[in-house]
Amino acid sequence: MTDETTPTITLDGAGYAVSDITQTAGDTLQSLQFAEAKLRQLQGELAVSKTAHVAYARALKAELELQAPTEKP
Repeated sequence: MTDETTPTITLDGAGYAVSDITQTAGDTLQSLQFAEAKLRQLQGELAVSKTAHVAYARALKAELELQAPTEKP
C-alpha cells in the first residue's frame, strides 16, 4: 500500500513503490538516475561549449576584419 509520502516511480502508466521493488530493479533505477544526471551535466557543458564557440568565432572575425585578406576565396 502506498500513500502520498511513499516514493514511487511510474513506468508506462503503472506506479511502483520504490520500497517494494526488487534489489535488481532498485540498482537499475539508480543507474538510470545516474545516467540522467550525467546527461543533464553533459547538456550543460555542450551549451557552454557552443556559447564559447560562437564567441570565439565572432572575436576571430572581428580581429581578421582589421587586416586586409591575403587572398580571395
